[in-house]
Order: sequence, then structure tokens, then C-alpha cells
Amino acid sequence: MEFENVNIIGLLNPQSVILSLFLGYLAYCISLVIYRLCFSPIAHIPGSKLTAATGWYETYLDVFKGGQFTFQIEEWHRQYGPIIRITPWEVHVADPDFYEVLFNNKTRYSKIEKLRYRFGLHLSSFDTIDHAHHHLRRSAISPFFAKQKVAGFSPQMQSMADKMVDRLATEYSDRVKPVNMNEAYAAFVSDAINYYTFAISYNFIDYPDFVTPFTTSIRKLAMSLHMAGHFPWLLTLLQTLPESVTQKLNPLMVPVFRFHNEVKAQIIKVISGQNNANKEVKYRTVFHELLQSNLPPDELSIERLKHEAASITGAGIDTTKTTLALATFHILDNPSVLKRLRDELKTRIPRANEPMPPLHELESLHFLNAVVQESLRLAFGITQRLSRISPNGPITYGSYMIPPNVPFSMTSYLQHRDPGIFPDPDVFRPERWLDNPKTRSGKPLSRYLVPFGKGPRMCLGMNFAMAELYIGLSTVFRRLDIELYETGRDAVDMAADYFVPIPNEGTEGVRVMVVGSSA
Repeated sequence: MEFENVNIIGLLNPQSVILSLFLGYLAYCISLVIYRLCFSPIAHIPGSKLTAATGWYETYLDVFKGGQFTFQIEEWHRQYGPIIRITPWEVHVADPDFYEVLFNNKTRYSKIEKLRYRFGLHLSSFDTIDHAHHHLRRSAISPFFAKQKVAGFSPQMQSMADKMVDRLATEYSDRVKPVNMNEAYAAFVSDAINYYTFAISYNFIDYPDFVTPFTTSIRKLAMSLHMAGHFPWLLTLLQTLPESVTQKLNPLMVPVFRFHNEVKAQIIKVISGQNNANKEVKYRTVFHELLQSNLPPDELSIERLKHEAASITGAGIDTTKTTLALATFHILDNPSVLKRLRDELKTRIPRANEPMPPLHELESLHFLNAVVQESLRLAFGITQRLSRISPNGPITYGSYMIPPNVPFSMTSYLQHRDPGIFPDPDVFRPERWLDNPKTRSGKPLSRYLVPFGKGPRMCLGMNFAMAELYIGLSTVFRRLDIELYETGRDAVDMAADYFVPIPNEGTEGVRVMVVGSSA
């Protein structure tokens, strides 16, 4: 029997190769979707079939539609219930009572690897994935943000708030021109955290109209966060390029690189003993102490400390500034709230020009405290969902089991707007925090306020941020008479989630006119 010689090479023409590759890839995609919908370990979790089939829907909503995935998660919960599948590999829960189950001090959950490189600070404790490694790094630095330590710094923080208010009273008084309080507060909190970190102030409060290249870039770079999260190789590529090239490709990086280089220079000075600024203040700064901790040598490299420094000084600026600006808007937009707050402040501080009370006395003012709590509720803190994995065992919610190493998450945006916990959740109502409030089930309302998260990864700078809120708001509203200027609620309501809440594009922030100094 004769066989014809077949020219195999002749059959491998470009068209057939491309067609074969396409059909193979199509078969792979179909089988992957079938697996995800029918055989995945979380196939039993309710949710949209589209987002269970592909992660590209999240990419589309966050990257191409501009931070809209959080709102879609909210809509899915309305449709499918308190536990849903939001990607092929992640489960989201919207149940306020379950927050403390997932995020408590006894849990040993890790972050997901996908989140590690979003900020380009993967050596910081904030972006450390493994629980034990995170605990090592955090335990060395957390004592410097303890409440008593922050209280010792509060006089310096108060002097910065005084400086900000004095400038507002002199440069903007008599309604000379409007001032953007987002910028003023950004300068205040930036100067405070930088001074606390290195005992050196960059004097952002002195910048024209309080606008600084660094704080402006921090906010604008937040808009690229989802791109870095979904396409981490882009950030890796940028980091491999010379700084001069990166700055030409993205001019927003110029002040950030400058800041990182200044941070690195300060760390080198601390190591060499050249930076002795801490001797001029009553406390030792974070990095003077950290360098003398018991951390192993590889945890004290200049690069790692630079990541830690940039994380500390950058992380709290936008969230605290946003909360201060939101509080200012709602106080001025609600005459009864404004009157009650001013009456309380005047009772404790009869003369506007007298020194402000110490921090612990400000914290004891009931209505000021209620204003701070309500502002934190509507500012949300970090608005992107907090994702974790349980490497050692499953998570159980009702009749549903989330297997080990499957990401699960919850979101402060949904927690703070649950009408079962906070009736009329979109209304700014400080009175809801007075007189030890309880929920309908009798549980303390404070249990459900989570702007700083909870558990082992709770925000490191919570005490520092709270001090900034009490000192900043009390100083502004006791010493100044201000009014809103062409500012509506769209300037503070979240329209997009870029890790922090972003208002509608085109709004100019919370702008006010300074009538004059308060009586």
C-alpha cells in the first residue's frame, strides 16, 4: 500500500497557524468560564454570572469608567443579598455585624498579592502581604502612634493649626477672596505628619493659596491607582526607567520623586547622626527610634525605610484632609449644627484669642466629638474594599463557606451607609452620636464606625488623624467666622472610588469666604 507524501511544512501557512491558535485560545476561554461558573470553589456563592466569569468587568468599571466598581458592588448586594461573588476569585460581604468577625485582633489573615504593588511601596508595612511579616514590621512602629505619644506632640500640631488660621484671618478676611479649605487642610496635615516623622516641617502652610505641588500630585496620582492595580507591570516598568524619563512621561511624578528623594536623604542623615532635629523637641521622632529597634538588619535598609516613610507621610494626608473639608462643608451647610458647635466651643473657650485647650479637653466636648464621628462616617476613610485571605482555614457566613486562600472583603462605604444601622444614612446628623447611642438591636453605634478599619491591620495613624480632626476643626470654628462660597454637596459626596473618595469631576473643593475673626 502506497502512502502519499504529505508536505507538513506546506500546511503550516500563516493563516492556518493563526486560526489554530485562535481556536485553541477560544477553547481555553470557554473551558475557563465553564470552570469558573460550575466548578470553582466559590461557584456556590450568589452573584452576577458576568463578573464570576471574568475579572475584566472590574477592570472596565474601575479603569475605563473611573472608579465605579464599588457602586456596582452595592447594586449587586441589593440584588443578590449580603454575600456575593464579585470576581471569579473573590467574595464580598455586606453585613455590619460580620465586620468584627472578619476584622478583629485575633484574626491572622493576609493581604492578597494583587494589592502589593499599587503604590510602589511594597516594602512598607502597609503593603506587606504575610500576616507574620506585617506583625513584625508594624510592632516596631506602632508604639510611636500610640495615643499618649500623639498627645505629647499635640502642642506642636496646635501651633500649626494656629498658623493656618492666622493666615486665613489676615490674608482672606473681609471676604477678600475665596479659599479652598481642601488645600488649607492638606497643607496643615502634611506639615504635621512630616514634622512628627522627621522633626522637620516643609512649611506647606506658607505656600500661595496653600497649594503645594506634592499634595496636588498625591490627589491626582490617586486617579492612576486602579491602572497600577490591574496592570502592575506598568508601574514596574516605570520604576525601572530613569527618573528623568519617568518625569517626562508623567510630570505628576516630579514632586513625588522629589519627596521620596528628600525622605531618603533624611533617613541617611538620621543614620549618620547629622539630623539631630529631634533634640530640639520633647519627643524622639519615628525613624530615630525605629533605627534603634530590635528589627533585623534587612528590615532597616535605606530602601525599606524610605518605603515606610513615604507610606506614613503620604497615607494619612488625603483621608484626613478629606474628612476635615467634608466636616467644614456640612457644619456650614447646617445652621443649627454650626450654632451648637460654636456655642459649645465658646463655653469652653470664652475668648477667641486665648490659647486652645489641650487635646484631651477637646476630645471631651460632646458635640465636637459627635461632629467628628459623623464626619468620619460620611468621609468613609479608605473607600476601596479591604481584601484578605485566610490561609489556614475556611470562613463561614451563614450557610456559605469561603475556602482557604480565597479572597474575601468588606467596604466601609457600604458599612457606613447601611440604613439598618444609620437611619437616613446620607444625612449629616451629628446628634446620632450623642448620649451613648445604640442601634435598633441594642448594640453600641460606635461598633459600626470603621473609617480606620479594625483588627491587626487597623490604620496605624488613627490617633494622629483623630488629633488633627479635633484640633483642626475646633481651631477653625472657634477663631474664624466663615461661610460657604459657591460650594454644593457635590464637592464632598463620593462620585468615584480611587482608594479614597473622589467627588464629581469639575468641583473645586470646599471653598469658603472668611468674614473675619470670631468674637
